Amino acid sequence: MQLVLIRHGETKYNRADLFRGRTDLDLNDRGLMQARAASQYLSGLDFEAFYASPMKRAVQTAVEIAAPHHGGVNPIDYFIDVDYGEWSGKGVDEVSTTWPEEFRLWTDDPQEAVFPGGEAVKAVWKRLQEGLDFLYDQHNGRILLVGHRLINRLILCIILGLPISGFWRVDQSNGAINIITRGERGWMLVRMNDISHLEGITSIDQQT
Repeated sequence: MQLVLIRHGETKYNRADLFRGRTDLDLNDRGLMQARAASQYLSGLDFEAFYASPMKRAVQTAVEIAAPHHGGVNPIDYFIDVDYGEWSGKGVDEVSTTWPEEFRLWTDDPQEAVFPGGEAVKAVWKRLQEGLDFLYDQHNGRILLVGHRLINRLILCIILGLPISGFWRVDQSNGAINIITRGERGWMLVRMNDISHLEGITSIDQQT
């Protein structure tokens, strides 16, 4: 099986550098451009299926990529964005001031972090492992999955055999493409955070 893993295009919360989570945001104009650039870049490949997090920004990105293939997009709950709870819609400065201990855990010991009113990071990790197993059980060919920044970073840690805290060493830009395969020897990362198709339409977090 080959998994083409993509982070959704940009939203207004990405521009403002706010925690997104379960806030159901549409792509902004730049995000649509990123999705269409990914679609053109991948148009020559054959896909067995198209999956996305149920969040609108992920589904919209997947729809653009699936369009040249006349494929339908399957929302999949395993890969929904993290529930940041009370942090959703807030910036880092506000979060670190209001929840100093929880924020310290998030930055220094994320495997023990629980977002106030939201998910535990360990629970996110578990559902992603289950989701990857589900996809592998269902497919032998190439499939698309559109996810989110933290979701994709944690998936890549699972693939690479890194601990939860390893996600701080793995980046995911808006519209970035990752190529992952799985065979007899398990998962293998072939390409990571490829934004070569996004020249001229990069987001703020791709410029810093």
